[in-house]
Amino acid sequence: MPNSIVLDCQLEIHISNANLRAASQGDELHFSYSGLSNDPIDSEYSLFHLDTVIEQQATLYGDGFQMLAQTKGQYDNLQDIGRCPDNSSSYRIYPVNARKRFYNYLVIGDSMGYTLFGFTSCHRFAGYFSISEQGKMKRITAYIDGEETLPQQWSSLNLESVVVLKASNLSDLYQQYSQRIANHHPIRNGVVAPAPTGWCSWYAYYANVSEHKVLTNLAAMAERFPKLDYLLIDDGYQAYMGDWLTPSDKFTSGVKSVIEKIKALGKKPAIWLAPFISQAESELFTQHPDWFVHNSDGEPMKAEEVTYAGWRCTPWYMLDMTNPDVQEHITQVVSHMRYEWGIELFKLDANYWGTLKGIRYQSGITGV
Repeated sequence: MPNSIVLDCQLEIHISNANLRAASQGDELHFSYSGLSNDPIDSEYSLFHLDTVIEQQATLYGDGFQMLAQTKGQYDNLQDIGRCPDNSSSYRIYPVNARKRFYNYLVIGDSMGYTLFGFTSCHRFAGYFSISEQGKMKRITAYIDGEETLPQQWSSLNLESVVVLKASNLSDLYQQYSQRIANHHPIRNGVVAPAPTGWCSWYAYYANVSEHKVLTNLAAMAERFPKLDYLLIDDGYQAYMGDWLTPSDKFTSGVKSVIEKIKALGKKPAIWLAPFISQAESELFTQHPDWFVHNSDGEPMKAEEVTYAGWRCTPWYMLDMTNPDVQEHITQVVSHMRYEWGIELFKLDANYWGTLKGIRYQSGITGV
């Protein structure tokens, strides 16, 4: 018989997997693996389900796995808001003909208010919800993506936590939800500080940034815009994706020289960094092909094998952050930029590619 739990919001959820243990705490559930089996945990590993009525005019809201995927609409008329859904031909996280996935959270707004189903933790596994027909009812199921990892190789048998919240308006609902997330992932120093202001080269020049263009804008900032603090050198300063400390030929004096001029005029230097990716022409990839996530053939995996290839300089390869040598390498890169160059703010990009599924140095560890 399924294990049933009634939450504070009076919704009854059903845990049908005998290998799971669920600890209830008010309106939140904390899951752990309690089975003896060491079978792989697949991409559709169900934590629980509940059957409910969804009003015909109820509005559904949800996010995708990556930032270009959002969904809104009625159950039988869902609309992709973001320009690149997770199940599109570009990203391919799951098949286009599969049920829509609502990653992290799902909100249902109806005549009674709003109900949110949300993962409050994301320590190791991506979590998502789906909705299916169950007679005259709708079945909402919560899943984790186990990425075919083996429980006996995990560092912990804890899975993730999920909450079900109700409120009369969305603002209160999201406020409650964000606090529950903060209980598992405490707010880091600086997150609640005033947002930095400045100028970023990407939105003027994209990858065609150069030393001359940066210095021209620096002079304008110093003369006309004293309230702009940061000058951010974006994608294009590096020789190749992955070789972040080697300047392109458009920075003839070197990046450090430009940074010194930024600081001399009273501005704060900032830089763009995509820490998880590298292109085939880079020195990093040619010298250390064993540092990258591999495919089933034992070859470094191209991003395009499983998802979107990247916006330029493709194919992209993903650094394997479970490899101690890679951890040391990234530490040295960031430390050099911070302490040798004097960078005061980092814009971290392409983080999605660090989560891609593949074969890593250490087993039992997911992309998350």
